[in-house]
Parts: sequence; C-alpha cells; structure tokens
Amino acid sequence: MRTDEYGSLDIPLVIDKIGSRLRGLVIKNLENAPGQGEKIFSILRKYDFNILSYLASNVAGKEITIYVCIELPEKKLEYEKVAAELRSATGAEEVVWEDYPVPGFSHQPFFPISCFSKRGVFFSNSVLRALFEGVKKKLGASVAKILFYHMGRMGGLNRACEVKRERPDLTIKQLLIRFLLTGYAFGQYIGELIEWSEKGRIVIRTRRNWESAFLGRDYNEPQCHFTRGFLEGFLSGLFKKEFASRETKCECIGDEYCEFVFEVRE
Repeated sequence: MRTDEYGSLDIPLVIDKIGSRLRGLVIKNLENAPGQGEKIFSILRKYDFNILSYLASNVAGKEITIYVCIELPEKKLEYEKVAAELRSATGAEEVVWEDYPVPGFSHQPFFPISCFSKRGVFFSNSVLRALFEGVKKKLGASVAKILFYHMGRMGGLNRACEVKRERPDLTIKQLLIRFLLTGYAFGQYIGELIEWSEKGRIVIRTRRNWESAFLGRDYNEPQCHFTRGFLEGFLSGLFKKEFASRETKCECIGDEYCEFVFEVRE
C-alpha cells in the first residue's frame, strides 16, 4: 500500500522514542516561497538529522517562521555551521537551535489533540490493559469478549460514516486502504488488505496489533474481539450491508499475524 495513491493523511502527531536526543530548530522570518521546505530538509538530511515534525507560523504571510523538531545523530556536528548554511540557503533572518521542551514524550503543539478535525484522547498501554482486565474480572471472559466486540463495532460504524463524509470522492476500496494506513500511522497495527471482493468477501491481516500486543500469547483461541468488531463495523458502514466476521489467526495464540475474514450476511 502506498499513501501517495490516495493523498495526504493529514495526521499532525509525532510520538517520540524514549531516550531520543531531541532539539528544536527555529528558522525565523524567511520568505514564504515554493521550494523553501525542500532546501531546509535537504540540508538537514545531508547531516543525518531525523526530522520528526515541523510547523509554520503563518502559511498565508509573506514571511514565515518555521519550527522543526529533530532527533540528533550520534556523530558530533558543528551546529552553528548547520544554522549558517540554513540561513544562507533560505534567506532567513535568524536560525536558532533550542532545547526540546519535553524530551522523550509526545510532541503535540496543539491542544486538544485532533484526529480528523475532532478531539482525540490517547491512553497508554498500561491504562488500556487495566481497563480490559478489569472488565474481564468483573463480568467474566465470555461476557467481556461480547462487550469488547460490540464496543468496537459501534466505533467502526461511526468511523465509516465520518470517512464517507470526509472523502466522498474515494471508492469504498480506497476508503478501506486509507483506513488501514491511518491505523498504521496511529500505532494501532500494521494492516494489509489480503483479499477483496465487491461481492463482500474481504480478508484483512494485521501485524503488531495493539490489542494482541498487551494481551500476550498465553491463549488457545483468538482474542482480538475489539479489533474484529471495529473492522466489521467499518465495513458494514462502508457497504451499508451487514457483515459477519471471524478471526482465523491471532498473535495471541502464537501466530505470526492476526487475520480477519469478513463476509456479507445472507
């Protein structure tokens, strides 16, 4: 799958790795002209900087200030030399290195965090694990898996309605691939469309699924009930048809990946 087939995903969130050597770079008052970004990024790539994110102060103005969040390479560099090269190439008034605000945590310049222009709320794995385990303990595993499935399914149905409003120009298959790509971008899983049929048989495979990752591998049957429900609900909303689903492979039982089969209900 390639993101350039279906346009930009517009996801302004970067989660930094713990222990990263992070710094900020402020490029002040440069002309707002085509090609400025490529000049900046080509110079930074030349010195092996890992560009995590960047922001522009005012994209409509004649002059802009750009803030870049960077992971530093291990090798020693003359940072003032890099700043001077950037200033010369872009015509910026000033280029300044600054300490990163919160090393090792998420860099998010806006509050609240937004996902597709809506407020997003993020939880750590430990919080989600406690939530799932708490529900299982209170309700029992058999009831909990039904609850998780229906929670996911309702979320998938809602998301399908949203994406159809957001991108009415895309086909159902394109919306599904875009959905899998955003799941990858948000750290939910690495998704792959294995089988596609306009008649309604679809197979989706996920690797490093967030649900199986914190449940572990000590199970003898598939456990990704929330994910299965979410994918089923999303497909039902896209097609406007009821789908049935089953998880045929699962990382929780030692498989290399999780695999979900979806078919239109008779």
